[in-house]
Amino acid sequence: MFSPRDSQTVLDELGSKFLLALVRATDSARDDLASMREWNPGWFPYFFQRDIACVVHSRIWAALMSELEEVDGVNLRTEEPFREVRISTGSGRTYTLRIKRHSEDDQIRSYSTPTDLAFWGGLSATFEGMEEVRLAAGYRWLAASGDVGNPVVSYREGKDNPIWAVEVDTGAAGSVTPVEYRPVSPTMPQVDLIQTTQAKDEDSA
Repeated sequence: MFSPRDSQTVLDELGSKFLLALVRATDSARDDLASMREWNPGWFPYFFQRDIACVVHSRIWAALMSELEEVDGVNLRTEEPFREVRISTGSGRTYTLRIKRHSEDDQIRSYSTPTDLAFWGGLSATFEGMEEVRLAAGYRWLAASGDVGNPVVSYREGKDNPIWAVEVDTGAAGSVTPVEYRPVSPTMPQVDLIQTTQAKDEDSA
């Protein structure tokens, strides 16, 4: 029986194309932020962290649109204040991901409206195989240095209750490989994104 608490299953179904797109988009946004700092460093002492987050989110989204607009089963939706990626999978399940900045203890922030609280409530209950899984996908914010860290995908049952979070990065061959797995519970299974990539590449070959 499917459970979104099984991070390996979720990552398998998301597929390597999305994970690789997230890595590339995060790298691009990090470079754009560095270029902005070089262009006008005098602005940054007056920015709140949320100001910088707005810039990073916009650049990640622009890069994701470029990476994913031609990928079957992927729909990108902008409806202020949310940017969402919806991925329809061969299993019948849909994954809806919102681009979020993750703190170093996997916390995220958003305005706590009723729709926001409902979104982060966990799995959307429906028939087996037709579920909607809500995820946060974005980047680790390194607050001490003010830098964009590794890309992150996380699942939570309640906005402030992350169940698992996985950081991903690209290897030398351009495949997606694990950098760090940050389990909230020590009983959570380990994640092998190398197997995820290989399986998805075989499926798409």
